[in-house]
Amino acid sequence: MTNDNENNDLTDSDAHKEETDQTSVDRGGKRILWFTASELAGHGSFPTSDRWTRDHLKELSAGKEHLCRKRKGTKAMEYHISLLPPDTQRSLLGDNLGLVNEAPQPYSSTPIVSDFLDEFALIPGYRIQVSAGHGSLNPDQLDPVRHLAFRRKWLKFRGFDEHELAIVWAKGDSMEPTIHSNDTLVVHLGRNTPTDGHIYIFRNDDELFVKRYQSMLGTWRLISDNSFYPAVDIPKSDQHNFEVVGQVVHIAKDVGD
Repeated sequence: MTNDNENNDLTDSDAHKEETDQTSVDRGGKRILWFTASELAGHGSFPTSDRWTRDHLKELSAGKEHLCRKRKGTKAMEYHISLLPPDTQRSLLGDNLGLVNEAPQPYSSTPIVSDFLDEFALIPGYRIQVSAGHGSLNPDQLDPVRHLAFRRKWLKFRGFDEHELAIVWAKGDSMEPTIHSNDTLVVHLGRNTPTDGHIYIFRNDDELFVKRYQSMLGTWRLISDNSFYPAVDIPKSDQHNFEVVGQVVHIAKDVGD
């Protein structure tokens, strides 16, 4: 795909021939990713009426708002090609764009261009730091502040349910070299019965901290991977004061400057 040619020759809903994002332009002035209703009318099984096409697009984009956006410099909405039925995609991507040589086909739920969310799950990240040191919690922001994408195949391979995962950030050095300060931690919230050797996030009052767990004859031993920090033993009589938030199942970190 090349973007050498600008989109200045597009008409209709482009409002005074304003340029759109260059990523949606192919040679010949044809968009290949994002289309307005007027550009889709008559393609494949879409009706020839702009208004009816617009109504169909609203139905197709319900619940998939990430696949529609306002076209730059206009009031028109444009829609990602993955929303469109296969016959419409073929009409747009074929050698003879705009010429349909086959009878219109009924709508299909299996697009040729796959939806991003079909392949990736978005795991919510919270403005919470768990200490690899003294423990910290930011309770003033409980809504997700960002999302990280993980392939659904990887989640299935690991046996993870995306709805049981959350992302927090580490602070401190007591879990080095395994976990460094500011590392991203993926936490499995459904795994709150600790087993030996695994890393968990524990809560004590308003403090959150991440440690490696070891069972010692009824005592929880919370181990820091950094040998500078001594292990902490939690006797059975005090364990009710601690909550196992979840198991750390993935660590993402930057390397280098």
